[in-house]
Amino acid sequence: MSHLKTDWLCIATEGDTVDERQIYREWIIDMGETYNAEHYGAMIWPEHSRDWGNCGEVAAAMWQDGEDGLARLYAKLTPNLNLIHANREGQMVYFSIEPEENWRGSGRTYLKGLAVTDRPASVGTTRLRFSEKRKLTKQGYYACAMSSDGKITQETKMKTPWQKLFNIEPKKKFEEVPGDDPTSDDKLQALAEALNGIEERLSKVEEQIAAAQGDIETIAEVVDTEEFASLRDSLPTILANFSKLDKKVTTMPQRQFGDKNKGKGFKFL
Repeated sequence: MSHLKTDWLCIATEGDTVDERQIYREWIIDMGETYNAEHYGAMIWPEHSRDWGNCGEVAAAMWQDGEDGLARLYAKLTPNLNLIHANREGQMVYFSIEPEENWRGSGRTYLKGLAVTDRPASVGTTRLRFSEKRKLTKQGYYACAMSSDGKITQETKMKTPWQKLFNIEPKKKFEEVPGDDPTSDDKLQALAEALNGIEERLSKVEEQIAAAQGDIETIAEVVDTEEFASLRDSLPTILANFSKLDKKVTTMPQRQFGDKNKGKGFKFL
């Protein structure tokens, strides 16, 4: 199954943490150089908790020095819907690494896991942010590119929520994880197209409901008046009188035939 993949995000910075611990430079270098998702994939956990399921996984990692000379660890993530929905609510927007020292006796530190949190210990981590099209009345997510400096760019041509959510063509801001089954992409494309059709029909229904709502409100205003109440109470009497009038107007007079002997003997000229 295809997944969305972010650009490089800073998940840790060398040095003192806000809770007076240390993130060592050697850790950053080791995790950036040794991480391999095929060897051991680091999952993304909400607040380091394993009780509620994961929020995606780390696809790749690297390290580099910043302009201040401090080493920084960067990662590309494949988030799932749990993380996307939480992020929309402004929850779990920063990162906290789970380093494992002396990984399998190698003497090096490995990135065993990554947490998303609202209370990061490391400074300088990228704020995770999925863009939303503000003018839409319906909720939906839109593709964004997140660079190491935290800047966000959006595609110039906005697409429907389902296209953005599933990264349907054109694919400019997200990449697919290598090795995906092509048939899965076809199924995903077909599913997204079907959902797009449903969304269009729902939009039309919403427009019709909105148009009818105005008429309903107008009728309600007319009905909720003393004049209408009086007319309603008088309606049985009006109908009875109308029925009597209708009988008088529509009754046909009986046909009167003349004397058969009158005019007897008349001849044509």
